[in-house]
Amino acid sequence: MPHAGIDKRIILDTLIDQAEAKLEELKAGYGAARDAVLSSPHVMKGKREVFGQEAAYLTNALALNIQEREYDLKVLRNLHLRERPERVVMGCVVGVGPDAGPVESLYFLLPACGGMEVCAHGGEVIVRVITSGTPIAKALLGKVVGDEVTLPTTPPRAVAVKSLV
Repeated sequence: MPHAGIDKRIILDTLIDQAEAKLEELKAGYGAARDAVLSSPHVMKGKREVFGQEAAYLTNALALNIQEREYDLKVLRNLHLRERPERVVMGCVVGVGPDAGPVESLYFLLPACGGMEVCAHGGEVIVRVITSGTPIAKALLGKVVGDEVTLPTTPPRAVAVKSLV
């Protein structure tokens, strides 16, 4: 798997673009849900008429999700990426694989947007974003190239840190 020459800044910019697009989708959904709340009668005519109440719950949930996404974007935009880290720290792209094999997985350790994936090298390489609270990140933090790590997958998988960008 090619991983040399990965530019963390390009990956981060792509991730920010994806998060901004998702934020716009959430805002559109929030607008539709808010309109549904405002257009529904405020007094229920029957005990089974809960459309307005459900729309209000959805509106509140979307508002909270929008706030979280806006905060995540602010954090990502202000993130300082180290050029040549010696150990796995926040802002690193970590390549892991079997001890005697190539890099199988790339993880980008960031403070936000965990679970998202970004394609690099023209779609040849997938970089998965993990946050410091995840079990995989906890296993990788502080490791150096060559260290063996047991990833808490099902079943647990022993790998070596192959690259650190």
